[in-house]
Amino acid sequence: MADKGMFGGIYTIMEWISRFVYLQFLWAIFTVVGLIGFGFFPATFAMFAVTRKWVRGQTDIDLFPTFKQLYKKDFQKANAVGGIAVAVGFISYFYLRFFQSQSGAASLVFFFLMFAVCFLYLMTLFFIAPVFVHYDLKVIQSFKASFMMAISYPFHVISMAFILFCFTLLMQAIPGLLPFFSFSYLAFALMWIANLAIENKENHTLMTARSK
Repeated sequence: MADKGMFGGIYTIMEWISRFVYLQFLWAIFTVVGLIGFGFFPATFAMFAVTRKWVRGQTDIDLFPTFKQLYKKDFQKANAVGGIAVAVGFISYFYLRFFQSQSGAASLVFFFLMFAVCFLYLMTLFFIAPVFVHYDLKVIQSFKASFMMAISYPFHVISMAFILFCFTLLMQAIPGLLPFFSFSYLAFALMWIANLAIENKENHTLMTARSK
């Protein structure tokens, strides 16, 4: 019985590893299919959508058709959200460096204001993919909802930042993992933390509605 339990555990571990490897393979292939620039965000959001299903207990899905359907369904909206995110990030960073290079009290004030804006923006980015795949929102609403989630659950943001930091250290230490077992695991870990915040928000909303 002990041997069966041990081999069952090993099988489960290997099964999950194969899922992560396959998911990363699909992410890479569909990114290339979209000519990289137009495929990256749809493929990334599709990867988060798959990990959301896993986190919520849907582990027996057929990966390829599920990924393909999610990729095609939100292709344009994913690129719109991703494009806006990149543009806002670039503009914010430009003005941050611009005010940093200037002298005077006014420039210092604007620098700290832009630093605060960039900090809140980075917090928002941690939730943009989980919010995108969980809620059916328009592009601007996705940013608003992500921002509200980020400021409502700062400790979850800190946990996600810590996971990203550990991921970076691991990839630097073992770069051979990068092509096979990296971004899919990162997406799963970030989605797991984000899902805790989303479930907490939904439970709070439900309790508030019941108390009225």
